Amino acid sequence: MRKKEIIVLLIRLLVICPLILSTRVPSSLWWEIKVTLIADGEYKMEGGEKTYSGNYSFATLWTGTMERDNTDYILYHLDSEILRWEAQEKAVSADFFNLLTTSDFAEKPCFNLNYILRRGDVLHFDFSVQGFDVPRNESPDKFYLNLPCSEENNHKLREINYNSFVAKGSNRISFEEKEIYLAPQEKTFVWTWKSQKWMLKQERTVFLSNGHKVKAHISIKPHH
Repeated sequence: MRKKEIIVLLIRLLVICPLILSTRVPSSLWWEIKVTLIADGEYKMEGGEKTYSGNYSFATLWTGTMERDNTDYILYHLDSEILRWEAQEKAVSADFFNLLTTSDFAEKPCFNLNYILRRGDVLHFDFSVQGFDVPRNESPDKFYLNLPCSEENNHKLREINYNSFVAKGSNRISFEEKEIYLAPQEKTFVWTWKSQKWMLKQERTVFLSNGHKVKAHISIKPHH
C-alpha cells in the first residue's frame, strides 16, 4: 500500500471511529423519578369542654427528573398531585355533636421532595408532607397535624422530633448509588408513626394523639 493511500485510510478512521463510538456510549445520562406516597392516619384532642377526633386518608404522586452534576445531583420537579384525599372530624360533648367531612377541610396535604443527598455511596431522599392545624372544628386549642416525612427531613420539622416517634418500620429512604446506573430501580418503604402527649393549655391538661401508617413507593429509571 502506497504512502498516500495509508494517509487517506487513517483520515477516514479518524472520522468514522468517533461516530461509531458515539452510537454506543451515551453522551449524557438522566433519571426519571416517581414518588407515590399513601397514608392513613388519625388524631384526637381531649381535656376541654369537647373531645375532637379525626381520621384521614390520602395518596400523592410526585414526578420529576435528576441529572448528575459533578459529584452531586440536580433535581427537577415536573408535577405533584393529590390522587386521593378523604377526611372527617367529630366534635363531641355532653350536649353537642358536629361532624366535618372532606369538603369542610380547606387545607390539604402537600408533598414536597426537597432534594436527593449523596452521602458516600448512598443517595438519601429528603421529602415531607406539609400538614395543618387541627381540630378543624371551632376550638380554643389547636395543634399541628404532623404528616409523613423521610428520615433526612427530620431536622426541619416544628414542635416535634418526627424520627423519634417512628413505631414500626423505617422512614429512611435511600438507594445505593451504583444501582441507579445499572437498571431501573423500585423500592417500597413502609412505616407506622405515633405520638401521644399531655400539654398544659390555659391551666387545663389537654391530651393530644396523632398517628399514621405510610407506604412510599419510589421508582428511578435511567435514560440516555
